[in-house]
Amino acid sequence: MNATNRGLGRTVLVLVGLALLVSGVGAVLVQTVPWAAATWHDRARVLGDLGRAAPRADLVTAWTWVLGGAVVLGVLALVVLTTLGGGRTGTVVEEDGSADGVAGSVRIDAAAVQHALSSAIGAMPEVGSLAVDVYRVRGRRAIRIRVRLRRGASPRAITTGVEGVVADLDALLGDQLPVLLEIARGGAGSGRTDRVH
Repeated sequence: MNATNRGLGRTVLVLVGLALLVSGVGAVLVQTVPWAAATWHDRARVLGDLGRAAPRADLVTAWTWVLGGAVVLGVLALVVLTTLGGGRTGTVVEEDGSADGVAGSVRIDAAAVQHALSSAIGAMPEVGSLAVDVYRVRGRRAIRIRVRLRRGASPRAITTGVEGVVADLDALLGDQLPVLLEIARGGAGSGRTDRVH
């Protein structure tokens, strides 16, 4: 559950993979095919001469490629860095009233929902510890509730209890938010994940 752009991530992986594939094929060709080795040595000699007595046209072409590549890499790095961040959001509901023709806006902070859910779920005797987080996933807000049960507590009982608390929250907010419930057993043992709705 994060805000990282999947399409961008896949595009970057494809581009990096293609660059590595071309580099690998080029290295194999230089080692095994004589004309590829000769071409490589000619290009390397031209690049070595760029700093000394290269024609101005060659210098401009080489620096254009270098600077163009640096700009493309910089833009890609900025786009990737701006989409990272875990997807957490500070708001659960944000309505401006235009859909209903009502003036004004309503904003419910994530901290209020986290506190309400933590108070309601934390009071259950089966709960050892819990964490509530609000994320933005595909343009919608979603809640993740992680519960660690006390030793010997029933996962079914906590699932039923959380479903009731979430149904009350949905009725209060007037909207059904996606909720992911993660249940971990108390003490040692593997975790188990259940979707509430």
